[in-house]
Amino acid sequence: MTHPRSDIRDKIAEQLKKVPNVKIFSGRSIPMFDQDLPAILVYTNNEQIITERWDTDGCGELTRELEIYIEAISSGRENLDNILDNIAENIENSLDGWTIPNRKNAILRFKRTQVEHNIDGNKIYGAVLLEYSLTYMTETHNDNNN
Repeated sequence: MTHPRSDIRDKIAEQLKKVPNVKIFSGRSIPMFDQDLPAILVYTNNEQIITERWDTDGCGELTRELEIYIEAISSGRENLDNILDNIAENIENSLDGWTIPNRKNAILRFKRTQVEHNIDGNKIYGAVLLEYSLTYMTETHNDNNN
């Protein structure tokens, strides 16, 4: 059985295939080379339990809030900011109003954007990080059913 976080990352990566001219990866442990750019990485970080089953009758669902990061990486020169902004706009448009298949109760919220640049010799690399939070529910199992 796949953990919901893995399924959520994969579904978001699938949705982002609509972004033109980029390679999409689900996860952040991907070695990146110039030929892989521009690329989008979809990964998760912290997850907090907002409501757990003992907050209800002991048989309720877990309500979770998951941090989701979508990082676009590219290279360029004086146009790098425009390249990153264009990719970020495409990501935002792809996820705006979208619901995750099989998770109709999930609420995806766009939280912030962060941009970074790195110079390596005569190459300039940049990344735009879009942070989302996802509130979703998972079933729990009653102790009497184990």
